[in-house]
Amino acid sequence: MKIFVVNGGSSSFKCCLYNFEDPPIEFISPVWQGHLQWKNNFEDLSLTVKKKDEADYVEMVKVKDKSLESSLEHLLNFLFLDKSAVISSLNEIDVLGHRIVHGGNIFKESVYITSEVKEKIRYLSELAPLHNLYELEAIEILEKLMGKIPQIAIFDTAFHHTLPEAAKIYSGPYSWYEAGIQRYGFHGINFQYCLRRSAEILKCDVNRLRIVICHLGSGASLCAIKDGKSVDTTMGFTPLEGLMMDTRSGSIDPGIILYFLKKGKKTLEEISNELYNKSGLLGISGFSSDMRDIIREDLNGNLHAKIAMDIYIHRLNACIGSMIATLKGIDVLVFTAGIGENASLVRERVCETFSFLEMKLDKFKNEHLFLADQELSTAGSKVKILLIHAKEEFQIACECWKKMV
Repeated sequence: MKIFVVNGGSSSFKCCLYNFEDPPIEFISPVWQGHLQWKNNFEDLSLTVKKKDEADYVEMVKVKDKSLESSLEHLLNFLFLDKSAVISSLNEIDVLGHRIVHGGNIFKESVYITSEVKEKIRYLSELAPLHNLYELEAIEILEKLMGKIPQIAIFDTAFHHTLPEAAKIYSGPYSWYEAGIQRYGFHGINFQYCLRRSAEILKCDVNRLRIVICHLGSGASLCAIKDGKSVDTTMGFTPLEGLMMDTRSGSIDPGIILYFLKKGKKTLEEISNELYNKSGLLGISGFSSDMRDIIREDLNGNLHAKIAMDIYIHRLNACIGSMIATLKGIDVLVFTAGIGENASLVRERVCETFSFLEMKLDKFKNEHLFLADQELSTAGSKVKILLIHAKEEFQIACECWKKMV
């Protein structure tokens, strides 16, 4: 079965083609990958194409107009044209799988995309403005370009539908919850993958373990897993709640917003822009949203970089502690996504904080970057520490396989 996966957002789209001949039990690399990245309004648009076991092809893209449609059409050409071709035509593809960030309380599992489903995704875009509309646009573009090939939506929020009421209901009026205002959680696709990958690494039934997964990327959240189910998480009604992120604030006192509005100091649009785009690592450091820059400048003595790093670690540790309290202990701590996979200093500072739980990090393994997923804890550690590379596209492909078969 040939499965084309689309994982997109407001500044990039990653597409992969998988060819599953049997049920996918362990990770299988895609036969083809295409990654579109751009800045404001499709400026500096770049395309990276990788064919399995071959060198990357990279180009700065010049399309007929600055639009997602022209960009995706250009990307699709590389599937069946020139040296990067792996199929003879788009008709060979059996199904398209889309990551959709927010499914609200409407979608609790993957669904075939229909006109009704598209309208519901559009309705939910208010809750994830940086993602849902771009993903919906991609669905409609690919309907136009690829005809009647079935498309399936896989929702980041679906994994968290098992949250107990105490974890998902806000402490405002109960009428909020009745109106659909609740904690939904995000990054569920990668949490689901990390759960299955943990079982493979540890060679045990993870449904019997208490697991905290740290998805630390540009967007970041934690998930507490017990009996194989999500029982707590840090993101909530929108992807703005929880941890400090690259440009997002994470959780703040809502009274701050009321103060600005009451005093007329800022408009609602200004506040929204600052919370989503001008806060987090960028807002505190004043120069970068990239953790690599923050760490480098912190080590060089930059005061604002140090403050940004200290806040990030403080908030991360506080939220991990909250997840451990929910689970009444911890057996496995997982680091994943860009910062989780690559920032050894972040992993070290977290594990130092929780050393009282006899969580012991192997410093040699931690400081030497390996491409493979692995255990980072010492033999004597009571808590297993794992590094797992995020493979959202593979998990999306697996969900498509299950839905089709």
